[in-house]
Amino acid sequence: MPETLPPNLQALADRLDRLMAEPTDTPTFVYLDIIGIGWPIHCLLRVAGVDYDFVRVSLLEWTARSPEGDFVLKSRGRNGHLPLFVDGDLRLNQSNVILAYLAERYDFFGDGPEERLAAMEVMAHAYDSLFHWNGMLPVNATVNVPDDVAKDRLAAFLGEGVWGISNDGYRNHLDGFLRYLEANPTKSGFMVGRRLSAADLHAFNVLANWYKAFDRTVFSTEYPALDDYIERIATIPAVADYIRNHQEPTTWLPYPGVGIALTTPEEIAGLTSVR
Repeated sequence: MPETLPPNLQALADRLDRLMAEPTDTPTFVYLDIIGIGWPIHCLLRVAGVDYDFVRVSLLEWTARSPEGDFVLKSRGRNGHLPLFVDGDLRLNQSNVILAYLAERYDFFGDGPEERLAAMEVMAHAYDSLFHWNGMLPVNATVNVPDDVAKDRLAAFLGEGVWGISNDGYRNHLDGFLRYLEANPTKSGFMVGRRLSAADLHAFNVLANWYKAFDRTVFSTEYPALDDYIERIATIPAVADYIRNHQEPTTWLPYPGVGIALTTPEEIAGLTSVR
């Protein structure tokens, strides 16, 4: 008799199969049980007042294999990654594509084509700040990485050592956010235009939940304008409600040995006054 999957894993597999084959009556977001890069998507949907379903997947579920050795859930999607967003017959992967779709649909792209492009530019910078070669994710991912290599990556990311001169990813990316904020001709305090946009939600997530959480002292002392900025975004009532009542409890993957930072709810407490 062939082995069967655990009930919870089978239920998730069946749910993903339906999402990939049938239109949804309610928009559905599938993502891991962490803040990760899902924060701006969740927050935009909440701020816009959209009724949506969230299919929460743990890392252990996402990486589980069948008795035959195949990834059970990864094989259900087009690109083997999360997030996945399904709206009616529309199915989207890639976080910035999902965020751009939602920004267009629910009016979170500023006013006019120039502000839309400016918002997309900030969103791209936010993504690069995590996943670019000198972004934060390679520094945090330490599983199967020798200790000396992990130490050198961290030093370079913080501008130390031989590679730090050209890398300095931490300050390099923060400098970019500061220049985007200062370049807004309206001087409104938002990244783009005169009102909250998808650019602000993506920037807030990266700046607060990742970069400030990584080194609060450097962030607050060297980038006070960015510290003021994340406080300003966090205290927008609808954003504050999401932070207090809905966001996932941890930024990074909460498993020993996977990363060097951002693994507990305590590490994201107090990043702004909204907690």
